[in-house]
Amino acid sequence: MIRLGTVAAIGFDEFEPSEWLGAWRRLGCEVVQTYRNQARAVSLQEMKDALAAGGMPCDSLHGVFGEQFDPSAPDEPARRFAVDAYKHEAQLCKELGGNLVVVHCSSIRRPGVSAAERATRIEQLKKSIESLGAFGSTCGITFAFENLPGYHAIGSDVGELAGILKEVDSPNTGMCFDSGHANMVGDPVAAVAETKGQMIYAHISDNSGDADDHELITCGTIDAEGLARAVHDVGYDGTFMLEVFYPAGRLRQLADEGAAERLAEIVRIANGQEV
Repeated sequence: MIRLGTVAAIGFDEFEPSEWLGAWRRLGCEVVQTYRNQARAVSLQEMKDALAAGGMPCDSLHGVFGEQFDPSAPDEPARRFAVDAYKHEAQLCKELGGNLVVVHCSSIRRPGVSAAERATRIEQLKKSIESLGAFGSTCGITFAFENLPGYHAIGSDVGELAGILKEVDSPNTGMCFDSGHANMVGDPVAAVAETKGQMIYAHISDNSGDADDHELITCGTIDAEGLARAVHDVGYDGTFMLEVFYPAGRLRQLADEGAAERLAEIVRIANGQEV
C-alpha cells in the first residue's frame, strides 16, 4: 500500500528536524528520505539524531549529486568515481535504516549535448546501472535512477530511462519517478504509464511546468487525481515522498486548512480505494 513520506532535510539552518518533520507528520507522512546538505560535512550521528528527533523511520537516502557524481560521464574514471560514491551512499543508507538510494543519472548540461555524446552517455549509464545493481544485490540496497529536468545531459525522457533500465535488467535497480521533473518536460500523468515495471520509488511535487519549484501536489499544474490513478494503473505500491521544502509554519497552516485530508484522498486513489 502506498504511504506518504517526506524529505528529511538535514544540515540546513532553515529546517529544524523536530519542528519541520513534526509538521509533516501532521500532514500524514510516515517515513522519510534522508537528504543532507552537501555543502557542509554532516556526520552520521547528526543524521541519526535528526531522524530520531523527527520521529519517523528512514526508508531511503537521496544520493549525492552534482558534476563530480555522474554515472553517465563519458570519461571512464569519472564514471567509476561516481559509481564508487554511490556504493558508499548505499552503506550510509543501511546505517540509517533505509534500503534504497536515489541516483541522478547525469549532470547538468544546459546547452545540451551532441548526439554522439548522448549515445556514449547512455552506454556509460548502462554500465553504471549494471555495476550498482550487482553491488546492491550483495548488500540489500536498491538503486533508483531518477528522471530529471530537461537541462540534464540525459535522463529527462521517462520512457527512455525506463527502457534503459528494462534493457539492462540488473537486480536491485529501478526508477525513481519524479512528478515535478516530468511536469517540466511534458505530461506527467501520461509519463507514469511509461514507468510500468520500473517505478520503485516516487518523488511527488508540483510546479508550474517552468521550474522545479517543489510545490505541494495540488498547488501547481499537475492533475493530482489523474496522476494517482495512473500510478495505481501501473501497480506501484511504495512511498509517495513529498519532496517539498516549505517552512514549518507554512506546513502547519496547510494542515489547518485541510491539506492532510486532500493528501489522504490522493493516496486512497493511488491505492485503488476511490469511492
